Amino acid sequence: MRKLTFFCSFVFLLGLEADGLLHHRPLLPSPSSRGTGGVGAAAARRRVGAMKGAAASVGVAISPPPLKDAAEVARGLWVTKDLFKTEEHALIRCGEGEPRFRLAYMPIRNRGEIIRLILEEAKVPYEVEVMGFENWKNGLKATTPHGKCPVLRNYDGRGNDLGQEGAITRFLAEECGLAGETSAERANLDSLYCLWFSTFRNLGVSHDGEHFSVAALRDGDPSGRLQSAGDATRYQDMFRQNDLSRIERSLSALRFFEETLSTAGTGFLVREAPTYVDLGLFYTLFELAEDDNVPDFAARYDLPLLGAFLRQMQERPHILDYLKSPRRMPRYQREASGASTYMFWPGKYSPDLSL
Repeated sequence: MRKLTFFCSFVFLLGLEADGLLHHRPLLPSPSSRGTGGVGAAAARRRVGAMKGAAASVGVAISPPPLKDAAEVARGLWVTKDLFKTEEHALIRCGEGEPRFRLAYMPIRNRGEIIRLILEEAKVPYEVEVMGFENWKNGLKATTPHGKCPVLRNYDGRGNDLGQEGAITRFLAEECGLAGETSAERANLDSLYCLWFSTFRNLGVSHDGEHFSVAALRDGDPSGRLQSAGDATRYQDMFRQNDLSRIERSLSALRFFEETLSTAGTGFLVREAPTYVDLGLFYTLFELAEDDNVPDFAARYDLPLLGAFLRQMQERPHILDYLKSPRRMPRYQREASGASTYMFWPGKYSPDLSL
């Protein structure tokens, strides 16, 4: 019975975590190669064509969403409060110039955040198609390759869609110049990304789980043994089957990335500038450091390099502009156990706009 319960919970969580949709428009040619006329109209035709093609494949009538101001959309989300009651379906323009990508996702951060940070850090103009849960369950889910989100629409310019967050993350990192310069560097980053995803992201099932838990780090070690990340078991000494607590596994993950920063000696994980893996690490640490989580995590668990990393990343001009803007989706509240409520909740640079 316990195995059955776990399996059902796992499937349910997968459904919830696949709760956005990433539309990707084919890359437009660079300004120097695309000429001077008809770019906006051609892009509009591609957008409408992609939506019509997806609708026709499942027999669903899907109209292109209207273009709206980000602040207007944000206010509407905060009035609704509950992700599962959101009915918004609108486009938000991000950045200056003709959008090169179209990102559609539910109005939360989750699986879409590392993807958006890639685009923001690279200063690549894009659109976000905000898709309320009601629209997702009433037709849009059926247009995706795997019935899950995110999805990169028409990623190859031939009408094909790219599914799976990891595939989209790597694709956009490469397109935006954040995936490394050599094959060896790309492999190293891929390795770090896989580890980040399996620990901080709990294999994509939950942002608070067995491998990394903000709730456990907030509550501390009840035994008193784990006073710092250095007290946690290193991965080289950890077997797959173990009885380690959630807080120890969480500290082991933090310890690994602290040591990786130390080895690199650049302030970043691999290079002397951020890569897509740095952006993933950043947003998970940003959430960890929220006032209602563990704002003093660096001092509390003796992680000075991760603390410095978080500070410098959130002060990068493009990232800070994004963090403070209404175009960033709201976070949601969690129960004391770490379980998600999917009720929008204020945080740093993200006030409750319904007040």
